[in-house]
Amino acid sequence: MVQVSPKDVTVQALILFFVELCALRRTPQDLPASEILLAMVAVASLVVGLMIGIVADLSIGASFAQTLAEMALTLGALFVALRVMRLGARFTQSATALLGSGVVIGAIALIPLSFNPTGSEESDLAALGALLLLVVFVWSVVVTGHILRHTFQISLGQGAAIAVAFKVGVVLLIGLAFGGA
Repeated sequence: MVQVSPKDVTVQALILFFVELCALRRTPQDLPASEILLAMVAVASLVVGLMIGIVADLSIGASFAQTLAEMALTLGALFVALRVMRLGARFTQSATALLGSGVVIGAIALIPLSFNPTGSEESDLAALGALLLLVVFVWSVVVTGHILRHTFQISLGQGAAIAVAFKVGVVLLIGLAFGGA
């Protein structure tokens, strides 16, 4: 793998990479192993997480706390799993891939979230938003499974199963920690 510094990579090329990753055309190994890039993608993930929280009618503080908690759980679980499997060198690329794909999918999820699918009013638009959110969730599971497949050298099905279990666990933990806020 060729090492590329983050300043050699344009923002447009990064966005295109993460879109292609979400289309299952790229792999985490295609990313440069750059802690600076990981930090930049983490900031973008935090911004998108804040936007999702605000669109979902959370306060800025609750949105920030929940986004940080989800990122910490995701990166912590990835770090531990990679260490246990003696694949620790893959952390930076895998973490960048997970967060970067989450930015793309989260930005797209803002559209159906804006239809207020979780609100108290029932409407055709809210129902459409709920359906689109389900599609985005399934897509997210497949993309995460794809990343895990390449990170841990497992099947896509195994990666997707781990993704579902992890996403359910994170939702439950965050719900417990923040009282469903």
